[in-house]
Amino acid sequence: MNKLASTIRCPVCDMKKINRSLLWNYQGINHYFCSRQCLERFKSRPHLFVGDPQHGLSPKQKNQVILKKRRMRLREIISDDLKADLKTSLQSLMGIDAVDFTDQELYVTYDQLQASLEDIEKTIEQAAARLSKGMAEQVKRGLIHYSEECELDNLAHLTKNSDCH
Repeated sequence: MNKLASTIRCPVCDMKKINRSLLWNYQGINHYFCSRQCLERFKSRPHLFVGDPQHGLSPKQKNQVILKKRRMRLREIISDDLKADLKTSLQSLMGIDAVDFTDQELYVTYDQLQASLEDIEKTIEQAAARLSKGMAEQVKRGLIHYSEECELDNLAHLTKNSDCH
């Protein structure tokens, strides 16, 4: 491996271990990623991860971490098996900072630059479907997409004082 290849880092999570098959060319520059999650995250809003001469550094280049804590209240008590499966599954995602539970609530803290509510929702639905029919629909309704999408659009927008509303 040459010296240049050893310095390539994933622009989303900054990992050195990249997958050379996960390549995306943006503004004439090849970007390599460690995972499909990071590639999809980058493709959805590249300006969160790369800057430009006119607007300066991106939020990621400024080392910003944008932690969000989402709470989902479910109608049923969450079983210990589901809690264990959810925790393991969610912690396998990039950007997940914490996963906590009460009897009927799930709390997920994550970095918005690395994980999306959609990634989290899909992971929760898969875990819930493995253990409990109907739980996936409750979880799906427990998340609010518009709020996060708006916040990310504001971060990715290259003008000052941009607001979604």
